[in-house]
Amino acid sequence: MRSRLLIGGIIAWVVIFNLGYVFHDLLLHDWFQKHIGEITRDSYIIPVIALSFAIYITLMSLVYPVFYSYFSEKKGLSKIKTGLIIGLFFGFLWDSLQGGLIEYATYKVSLSSMLLDSFYHTLEGGVAGLIIGAFYKPQSDDKA
Repeated sequence: MRSRLLIGGIIAWVVIFNLGYVFHDLLLHDWFQKHIGEITRDSYIIPVIALSFAIYITLMSLVYPVFYSYFSEKKGLSKIKTGLIIGLFFGFLWDSLQGGLIEYATYKVSLSSMLLDSFYHTLEGGVAGLIIGAFYKPQSDDKA
């Protein structure tokens, strides 16, 4: 069970780390430069971003079994649906709330840029949760 969560976590990390690059640097680089360029670093500190995603995915993977236990037993949800729920929840809490709305209130950036970025990060969490959910194998499956 733990090795499958580890594999799922690693794959989720790789996917969302690279999706972040595609979204922020390839697809919307100019738009973000226009709306938040004045507070953006000339070059990102990639090791800090990588570490942040590793912590994010580790925390999600550690609590996934608890969420799955609740949602499968109480609500009858699958591993995938539970993954989506936890992913959207983490995406909102991890980055949308803190990294979007609070940054809008703190820095001189447009609300539209923070809402777009927050929406992206909530969906990004959903993708990570789906991947983790797909790889999770409950202990009851091991005994069968």
